[in-house]
Amino acid sequence: MSDSTGRRDFIKTSALGAMSLGVAGSGLTAGTARAAESSIQTGANLEYRFEAKPLKESTLRMDGISRKTMEEHYKLYEGYVNKSNEILGLLKQADPTQGNQIYSDIRVLKHELTFAIGGVKNHEIYFDHLGGDGGRPGGQLLEDIEKNFGSFDAWAADLKGTGAAARGWVWLAYDHDTGTLFNYLGDAQNTFPIWNATPILALDTYEHAYFIDYAVNRGAYIDAFMNNLDWSVIEETYNTIQK
Repeated sequence: MSDSTGRRDFIKTSALGAMSLGVAGSGLTAGTARAAESSIQTGANLEYRFEAKPLKESTLRMDGISRKTMEEHYKLYEGYVNKSNEILGLLKQADPTQGNQIYSDIRVLKHELTFAIGGVKNHEIYFDHLGGDGGRPGGQLLEDIEKNFGSFDAWAADLKGTGAAARGWVWLAYDHDTGTLFNYLGDAQNTFPIWNATPILALDTYEHAYFIDYAVNRGAYIDAFMNNLDWSVIEETYNTIQK
């Protein structure tokens, strides 16, 4: 499966949900995280492993976000991949009938799994649409941003303001129920779920995303993030979900 095909498959079932980027309907799929194919079963016997997707070369030579930052950031993403696989392995051994369920192993593991897989998927969207020339999108995406926010500049101001206020993440997502775009805020990998909304842009506002380059100047980092967006990737995502 190619990366672009996997991404399209992921987009079809993605929603800004229980894992910050939860999966609506069919559960976890072989998507951007590229869960390795194996003997897929049901329940606790489900067998798959996440594999770290390599950084694009263009993300290692950006203006305003250093190679050092991206390499260190990528290590954190690899940690989420490894932790997701570790927890999935432990869940196969957990007894769902044990004792008081609100203090059970299965509760702890499934709670931590939402954070770990959220970390995988959030970072893959983030890395995937960096390494571009910034600017602004075109076509239907630009039209819909202007319709929902009044103008592209108004959307950018809202994204930056939301990014300044967020403790973890900001997502531009399409709400399938209302047919609108909105900049959502999340304080962690697995908080503030919005069901049936597909993220098309992810802004990481944790300090690890910018501290090497900007120390506490988050605003300068957000400007650099905007200047390095690859809008062709974001437009492809948006056009796919519109179909």
